[in-house]
This record gives sequence, structure tokens and C-alpha cells, in this order.
Amino acid sequence: MSSDSGAPRYTVSDEGEFLRVRWASGVTVDANDARSRIATTNAMSPCGKRPLLIHIGLAKQITPEAKQLFVEDTSSTRLAILSEDEVGRVLTSFNHRSAIPSGYFNNELEAITWLTEKSAGEVDAVLPGTFSMELREDVLWVQWQSNTSVIEEDAAAVLKHANQLDPVGRRPMLMNVNQIILSQAALNLFAQKLNVVSLAFVGTADDDIIATHFRQHHRPSYPTKHFEAVDEAQVWLSHHSG
Repeated sequence: MSSDSGAPRYTVSDEGEFLRVRWASGVTVDANDARSRIATTNAMSPCGKRPLLIHIGLAKQITPEAKQLFVEDTSSTRLAILSEDEVGRVLTSFNHRSAIPSGYFNNELEAITWLTEKSAGEVDAVLPGTFSMELREDVLWVQWQSNTSVIEEDAAAVLKHANQLDPVGRRPMLMNVNQIILSQAALNLFAQKLNVVSLAFVGTADDDIIATHFRQHHRPSYPTKHFEAVDEAQVWLSHHSG
């Protein structure tokens, strides 16, 4: 995407294990920029999501609309913000609410190391074709690929990896449903076999039907609720953590 002067507002390069984004100096990042960047990183990883390194550089400002889009963005497996001064840290302070693991760095090598290593609580950070899972701040995070049809085999894979990350089953789970379609068999398996203390579905307003149907028809033994915002889900889970 280019500015009115024709100069690019940002550039994206493929580094193999991760993607690299550099914002132009003096740019005010708006909602159109955010949508463009998200679409570009999606298009550059057709075989599966990858980590993303962002050089915030001397970007001037990020609008509230753009911040919200970035917070909800799940086009990458994890996100590292790189800046050489505190201005960049302040500018991107909203990123702690990100739906994916994120960190702030002033050293490029440290940022890349963090992006490309498997974290201590991570099992198969990206599982082929359907979802990713990570233990994050004592919460099991599940991220489904957009518009996925989740069948019983997919639900069984979630159970398997959840049991590996949390064999005792005393943690809550946040499930980013991302406009997926859950089969009755998958929901039934989650209700009967998912070993969690609570489950928060996060998605659009339309996704609320999943949580409502799940509670009313499958009657899980643990509390379940739908949220449109990740931070609201986290607050609720903190009060339903066993």
C-alpha cells in the first residue's frame, strides 16, 4: 500500500521462518493500512500461518480503529514488535491485548529468536490445516483457522493436545472460533471429554449461536460463555479458573 506521494506506507518481506514488516517513517497507521497489512501477511503464507516481525520504526501514530484490528488479528502465529526507543513501546502498548502471543523488543536477534523458537508450554504451535494451541498465562488458547468445518476428528485432536499441555485439567480455555462451523459430534465430544474448568468462545456477534447451542443442547459440566473481545473473555476466565 502506498501513500499519496507514491511511497510505500509499509513493506513486507519473506524471511522463510517468519515475515518481516517495516512501517514507513512518519506514517499514521489507519484502519485501511491495518486491513491491507493483515491481508498481505495472509496471502504470503498460503501453506500456514507464520510468525511476524514488525519494525515500528518512526511511524507517527496508530488510529484506534487500526489498533482494534491489530488486537484481533490472527493471521500470524506470534508477533514481535521491534523498536529502538521508548516511543515505539508507547505507540504499540495496546498490543498486550493481542489475540496471539506477542512481545516487544529493542534487539532484533532476541526478537527473531523468540519468534522462531517453540515456547516451553507450546505443543505443535501450528497444527496442520485446522487449529493452533498454546498454554498462555495459565489459559489454554485455541485458534481455529477462519471458516473451518470442525468435525469429530478435529475435536479429538484438540482434546489430545489440551491433555498434553494440561494433563491435570485445572485450567480454563479460550477458543477463538473465527466463524467456524462445529459439527454436533465435535460439540458433543467437547461437552463430554474436554477437561477444562471453563470455556470462553471468542468471535463475532454471529458466533454467539455456537456458545448458546453448546450450553443448551450439549450441557457441558463447565461454565461456557461467548465474547466478542479477547480482553473481556480473559477477565471472565480469571473468575472461572477453578
